Amino acid sequence: MILGEPPRTQFDINFSLFGFPVRVAPFFWIAAVLLGYGSTEGDPPLLLAWILAVGISILIHELGHAFAFRYFGSHCHIVLYHFGGLAVPDSHSMNARDPYRQIAISFAGPVAQLSGALLMVISLLLLGYSVPLGGFVGNLLPIIDAPSPPLSVFWFVLYFLYISVYWSLLNLLPIYPLDGGQISRELFVIFSRTDGIKNSLLLSVFTAGAVALFALTNRDSYLMIMFGMLAYSSYQTLQAYTGRGSGYGRGW
Repeated sequence: MILGEPPRTQFDINFSLFGFPVRVAPFFWIAAVLLGYGSTEGDPPLLLAWILAVGISILIHELGHAFAFRYFGSHCHIVLYHFGGLAVPDSHSMNARDPYRQIAISFAGPVAQLSGALLMVISLLLLGYSVPLGGFVGNLLPIIDAPSPPLSVFWFVLYFLYISVYWSLLNLLPIYPLDGGQISRELFVIFSRTDGIKNSLLLSVFTAGAVALFALTNRDSYLMIMFGMLAYSSYQTLQAYTGRGSGYGRGW
């Protein structure tokens, strides 16, 4: 499963950043609201902070891919839509396919996102503030007796760090069509050109299913539905690729 670029609409927001054309589709904002409405309880300032954090963090992620494309000599544009985004290379500027190049480009997005979080953490520590990040990554941070960031930015910082760290780590799981799935596919192809794609799809099915089961046991309905759908999508693609489905050829 490879997500395609959505059609343009009159409600798109268009601008340029670092020489890359950027388009934000209207459903990107709707998806951000849906994702954050429960945790913010619909409180307007908190919801606004969440939407801003999602937009900036995802944009940083796609800029990582875009700069990698540029480094390898390809022009591209960025589209933010649905629950994420795409860095889309121009077809006329694409070089010959190279799995090592593809791996580097796929890694660049999560690395950029994690780097943005690291810069935020360093800035907070230098300014004498505590870092509002929980979970296992937060437990690795140094414990300092310091005040929280000002309330006017606290929730944005909290959401930005959460999205930039945990979403990027989830994105590195070997599941299609996440970056980790793209990396896994290229690695399998390098070591086994005949069965590489099939094996990467098998790994995608089992990994996504394991995450969905973990989410079910932890009563995380959103994560369960999302990764359950990814597991099913990978299974369908695997069936089609191995000749037991319809509508797909073997020319991935």
